Amino acid sequence: ALGTTPRWRASSSSDSSAALMGDTSRWRLDVAYRGTSFHGFAAQPGLVTVAGELQRSIATVCRLAEPPILTCAGRTDAGVHATAQVVHVELPTPLPPGRDGTEWSSDDLVRNLNKLLPEAVRVLDATTVSPSFDARHSARWRRYRYLIHEALVAEPLLSELAWHVPGPLDVRAMAQAVGSLIGSHDFRAFCRKVPGTSPGDPIIRLVTEATVAVVPDPGVVDLAQGRLIRIEIQASSFCHQMVRSIVGQLVEVGAGRSNAAELVALLRSQSRQGAARPAPAAGLCLIGVGYDAEVTDGGAGLLEGPNDA
Repeated sequence: ALGTTPRWRASSSSDSSAALMGDTSRWRLDVAYRGTSFHGFAAQPGLVTVAGELQRSIATVCRLAEPPILTCAGRTDAGVHATAQVVHVELPTPLPPGRDGTEWSSDDLVRNLNKLLPEAVRVLDATTVSPSFDARHSARWRRYRYLIHEALVAEPLLSELAWHVPGPLDVRAMAQAVGSLIGSHDFRAFCRKVPGTSPGDPIIRLVTEATVAVVPDPGVVDLAQGRLIRIEIQASSFCHQMVRSIVGQLVEVGAGRSNAAELVALLRSQSRQGAARPAPAAGLCLIGVGYDAEVTDGGAGLLEGPNDA
């Protein structure tokens, strides 16, 4: 079967050395969640996390003696959402049979996982992939969206999805400023210190797209007042709180307390001194992860640097 690995390869994740018993297949799970219900993605003792809920659900459904090891495309912080998180995990081959004795399909796996998961987490799809596929290191890009509700009064239905800012905000000035971030830069001014690094170590990231625009139709929520502003940034990878720090600075630009030139100067300073506070977590959502087409057929290219937005 595609992705089948002997048990000594069952734990290729760099996050753990645990192994599953017997032959396994590597599975890709596409996952969505409402982050306000969790203390981030990564499993943490005594805390409710996305990974912890997924591990419990998978262990029960697949009848595992221990929780499986999960590797994700981006370890989102507490309160951050995702519509397109990608996870890989080693599962027994074949999957446990159903009550009628037949082997489960991927749809069966998705359905049974979602029966046990809380409503704030959903597995959208499950597919077997090559043993070389790595949800984190095979990713070529990640895309995050940040929503701002610009209005005098906050919209209650948006409280978990957008940052309420009274405004007014100059969206054109914000769009001009964020465009200066496109390219390869040292983003130390917009990142929390990476564990295990010294203050002088560069944090190089390649930003390929960065936009700011007013959402023409909010869709689910009909705004009583104000407008919804969408900021989207795509990069090879992100460092800790990078998007939220950029958004915080962009709001300063939009409010007229800063400008594009000062944002560029801050970027070049490679220091957080004088930077705006990071925007709240609730407005941030992981909306896309890109992989080379051939990754699931064999080789999995590697990218430098972690992704922790």
